[in-house]
Amino acid sequence: MVQNVGTEIRKWNMAGKTVVVTGANRGLGREITRNLARFGARVIMACRDGDHALQVRREIEAERVSGSLEVRELDLAHTQSIRRFVQNLKTNHPRIDVLINNAGISLKHPERTPAGLEMTFAVNVLGPQLLTGLLADSLKAASPSRVIFVASTFAGNMDIDDLQFNRRRFNGTKAYQQSKQANRMLTREWSRRFIDDQIWFNSMNPGLMTDTDLFRQSPPGEKRFMRLLGKIMGRTIPQGADTALWLACDPAREGKTGGFYQERKKIRCKFEDPAAEGILWQKCEEIIQNLA
Repeated sequence: MVQNVGTEIRKWNMAGKTVVVTGANRGLGREITRNLARFGARVIMACRDGDHALQVRREIEAERVSGSLEVRELDLAHTQSIRRFVQNLKTNHPRIDVLINNAGISLKHPERTPAGLEMTFAVNVLGPQLLTGLLADSLKAASPSRVIFVASTFAGNMDIDDLQFNRRRFNGTKAYQQSKQANRMLTREWSRRFIDDQIWFNSMNPGLMTDTDLFRQSPPGEKRFMRLLGKIMGRTIPQGADTALWLACDPAREGKTGGFYQERKKIRCKFEDPAAEGILWQKCEEIIQNLA
């Protein structure tokens, strides 16, 4: 809802708030970052490409936003990068009001991290899981605080016993869908575990946005099909960012946790299963612990 993003600036006063946005220099993350800075927030741009992020920061600052921007390098495929990012961040910003887990990838061919993890699951699921856990104390210090996971309705194909395609033949579409299902399931588990700490966790679906970098590995024919599909049922990047901004900034969202949202409406999550969510959480934590 492009018009909503513009008309809510006066209402959503984020002055004095510190917000971490992963993947803040491209596509959806850039639009979220730009508007948070317009609302007066201090935005920590957590990006893998630091040079490009600095360029984006200059472009946003040229709009004379009332907030401030800081660029910090973060590669969600590397646990040491995540730990280094958090350690450095806590030195200057011990309180985090909002964390937006936005960064994500979609691959056509199998890739592994240096630690041997399947890349899609590592970046889209394990990285945010570790980052959120390491920032838990900072979120508690600022409570009531919020965490938003950018998920999708394009989700499914989870094999709880083969999360990293060690048995299955790799399929990029299924790997992406599985990671988005995991985002939605883990959001609910986070919400249960931290409800007493007044950290509110929610996930959202930005919709089909064909003008982001998510489809950069797609072959030309598939890109043409996605562009055509986008004209029929797609959303602009500002429209996609709207619900994330609403969840992060709207005072009326205070205390709302564990939901999955689309176009500012809570929709039923077909993966809702507390037992399965707990199992997935434990499996993710075991993988992370083995990497420590």
